[in-house]
Amino acid sequence: MAEQTHGGISVEGMPAWQLARREKIVLAGLHLLEQQEYDRIQIRDVAAEAGVALGTLYRYFSSKEHLYAAVLMDWSALGKPVERRRKRGTAEQHLRSRIRGIIKAFERQPQFYKVQVLLQSSTDPNAKTLLNDFGEAAQVSLVTEFAALGPERAEDAATMMWAIISSMLTQAIYHGVSMDEVYRIADSFLDLLAPDLG
Repeated sequence: MAEQTHGGISVEGMPAWQLARREKIVLAGLHLLEQQEYDRIQIRDVAAEAGVALGTLYRYFSSKEHLYAAVLMDWSALGKPVERRRKRGTAEQHLRSRIRGIIKAFERQPQFYKVQVLLQSSTDPNAKTLLNDFGEAAQVSLVTEFAALGPERAEDAATMMWAIISSMLTQAIYHGVSMDEVYRIADSFLDLLAPDLG
């Protein structure tokens, strides 16, 4: 992942107390987004929720977009090591469960998908860096799930799967298409690959 900076200090080089404060701000932003839409949240609301001064928040995040790119990473847990559970069932069953889980997360909290879409047009370089990290981490995690196809096909399948999920979620969240249709199309794509998943 790219190194994100603020005020000249890299996040990786922050002392523990600064990382804890930054995490507190991210969690406050996450909590507010769970309750309301992104455009209704003011940056001062996040500072108040986190119990920090507005100036302190801006030492960690250059903009609301930068903060919410960090919130998106935290919500998805893509930026954190995840405890791996023992896989049960076939590789295909595990993959189907994983894809359904991704869709279900956005179905439960569509405002997180909307933030991801909004951040695509951000001009804040820190937000762009984190959003790029989000995309790369998501891609890598799916490539791992498609590993049975071999490296090149796994990469292609992951790219296509993310494109399908994004396109269908856009149709569901912004245009009223049923979420059942999102699941159906994702499953149809996996049906095409099923013979090679082992």
